[in-house]
Amino acid sequence: MSAILDICFIQFEIQINTSQTLVQKVQTVSNFLINAFIPGSQNHQAILNIIFVIALFAFLLAITNRFWLALIINNVVFIIFGIADNLKIVYRDESILPSDLSQLSSPTELVSFIGMTPVQLFLILLAIIFIIIFIYFAFRYFDSRIKFTKWYIRIILLIFSILIFISAGNLYTPGTVPYKIATKLSDNPVPWDVNEDQRNNGAVYSFMRFFDNKVMTTPKGYSRAAIKKLDEKYTKIADKINKTRKSYINKQTVIYVLSESFSDPTRVPGSHVTPDPMPNIRKIKNETTSGLMLSSGYGGGTANLEYQALTGMSLTNFLPTLTSPYVQLAASAKYLPNVSNYWSIKNAIHPYFPVTYDRSAVYKNMGFQKFYTLYSPKIKYTKRIGNSPYISDFSAYKNVLWVLKKHKKSQFIQMPTMQNHMSYNNWYKKYTFKISSTYNRSSWESGVVKTYVQGVSYTDNSTKWFIKKINKIKKPITIVWYGDHLPGIYDSEISNPNNMLSLHETDYFIYSNKASKTHNVKLTDNTSYTSPNYFQALLAEHTNSKVSPFLALMTELREQIPASSNALAKTGTAMWSPENNQGNIYLNSNGKQIKYSQLTSKQKSLLKDYKMIQYDITKGNHYVKNDGFMKVPSK
Repeated sequence: MSAILDICFIQFEIQINTSQTLVQKVQTVSNFLINAFIPGSQNHQAILNIIFVIALFAFLLAITNRFWLALIINNVVFIIFGIADNLKIVYRDESILPSDLSQLSSPTELVSFIGMTPVQLFLILLAIIFIIIFIYFAFRYFDSRIKFTKWYIRIILLIFSILIFISAGNLYTPGTVPYKIATKLSDNPVPWDVNEDQRNNGAVYSFMRFFDNKVMTTPKGYSRAAIKKLDEKYTKIADKINKTRKSYINKQTVIYVLSESFSDPTRVPGSHVTPDPMPNIRKIKNETTSGLMLSSGYGGGTANLEYQALTGMSLTNFLPTLTSPYVQLAASAKYLPNVSNYWSIKNAIHPYFPVTYDRSAVYKNMGFQKFYTLYSPKIKYTKRIGNSPYISDFSAYKNVLWVLKKHKKSQFIQMPTMQNHMSYNNWYKKYTFKISSTYNRSSWESGVVKTYVQGVSYTDNSTKWFIKKINKIKKPITIVWYGDHLPGIYDSEISNPNNMLSLHETDYFIYSNKASKTHNVKLTDNTSYTSPNYFQALLAEHTNSKVSPFLALMTELREQIPASSNALAKTGTAMWSPENNQGNIYLNSNGKQIKYSQLTSKQKSLLKDYKMIQYDITKGNHYVKNDGFMKVPSK
C-alpha cells in the first residue's frame, strides 16, 4: 500500500504543465494505477514502478533490519523525488534523469536555480531529519519490536533488491530478460520526450530505465578496415579542400562563447518587443558569418550543446538513453578529441561553479590547462546587475580579455556565460522595453519575459563592447558565439505544436577581428541554419583554414544537411516524434524539416559515415586516434 501511495504522489506531481484541472489530474493518476491491475489492460506500467519502490524498501530493510525506519526513509526518498521532479519540470521543462545526480555534489548551486538560499536548504534538511526521527519513534511506541527478521531473510531481500537495480542497466536493450519483462508489462518508451515518458510509463520506472545508458549501437560493418576506408576517402576530400585554403587555424586565437539562454525575443511567435533588444548583435550578424542554430534543448540542456560544439559529435548518433554526454561519457572517456586540440595553449572560463555538468572533469579530460571559475583558479571580474544572482556578461567578457593578456601566443578559450540563466525573478531596477504577445500570457510569464528581455539587452550592449575591445588587439582573433537554447518561459507559445521549431532556434555568429585576414568574411552557403556539431567546420571555412579528414567529412555533411538535432528534451508533439525510429530532425538550407525518408542516397551515406566515425571515437576501438584522421594541418 505504501508503494502505491508513493507512486500516486509522484505521478500527481509530474502532471504539472499539462493544462489539466485538479480533477483531471486525479483521474489521470487513478487510471494509471487501476489499469495496471485490470486483466486484459494494455497499461500495466504502474507495476514496473511499484517493483522499484519495493526494491528500495527491501534494500533498506535488509540493511537496517528496522521495519519502520526502512519504511519511513523509503517514503521520504520518493516524496523528495516527486517534489524534485515537479520543480525541474516547472523551472527547466524537463524531468529528472540519472545524469542529474551529478549535481548533488553541489547542492547549494542546485537549489539556487529555484531561488533557495543555502540556509533555507539546511533548515529543510534539518526539518526532514527531525521528522524522520519523530515518526520513527512514534511508530516504535506502538510497535516495540526492534529487529524485523532473521539474517537469512535479510540476505534474500538484499539479493532481490540488488538484482532489481542491476536490471535497470538493460531495460532499454532488446533481447535481455529485463527488456522482455518490461515489454510484457506494457513499457512503451518515449525517450525523445522524457516528460511524456514519465507520465505514460511512470516517473520512477522511466528514471530507472535511463540507467541503461549505452552510448551507441555498433554500426553494421564496423572494423579497422572500414575505418581505414573512410580515412582514405576523406583524406582525399581534405586534400582537395586544402588546395584552396591558405590559413592554419592554430596560427590565430579562437574564442568559443556560449551565451546562456540567449535568443532573439522578437522571433518568439506572437511576440512584439519595442525597441529592438539586440540591435548590436543583429548588426554583427548582418556583417559576418551568422544564422540560426537548431538547438536540442528548451529551457535546459546547455552541456549537450556545448559538447557538440567542442567535439563535433552529434546527439543524433547516440542512443536516446544517453541524455548527458558530459556526465555519462566525456568525463571518463579514454579518447576525447575536441577543437581545443589544435592549440598548445587552451583555457576555459565559467563565471559560476566548476562542478555543473561535471565540467571540471570534462575540461581536464579535454586537455584544458586551467578552468577559471568562482573557485580556484578564480576569475578576476565578478560584478552582477541589480539583484541578479549571476555574474554579468560584461564581467564575463572582461575575464576573457584578462586571460587573453596572459599569453602572447595564439590560444583557445572556451566560455559558457551565466547572466541570462533562469529564473528571471525581477532582478533589474530599470526596464526599458514594451512587450506584448498575441498569446494570453499569465502574469508569471509576462514577468519573467520582461526580466529576460532586459537581460538580452544587457548582453547585446556587452557584446558590442567586447567586439570593440577585440578589434583593438593587434593579433588575429576569431569568435564563435552562440546561444545554447531558449529560456523555458514561453509556456503559452510552446503549447502550440506549430511553434516548436522556432522555439528551438537560437542565434549564432562567427566573427574575426580587424587584425584577421578574414575580418570582412560573411559566408552565405548553407549558413542560415546550422547545428553546433558543425561549428568546427564553419570556423575552418570562415577563416579559410586547412582541414583534417574529419572536418572534410563535416564540411561535406554540412553542405548536404545544414542542421540536425536529436528529439530529446522536447515537449511532445507530432513534429518532434521520431519517424521510422530515427528520432532525429533534419533541416534544409531554408530551415524546413526534411523527413529521413526524403533524404537522398548521398545524404544517407554521409550520415552513415559520420555515425561510424563517431562510434569509433566514443565507443569503439579508436582506430582514428593515430592515423591522422582528426589532425588539422598546423604551422
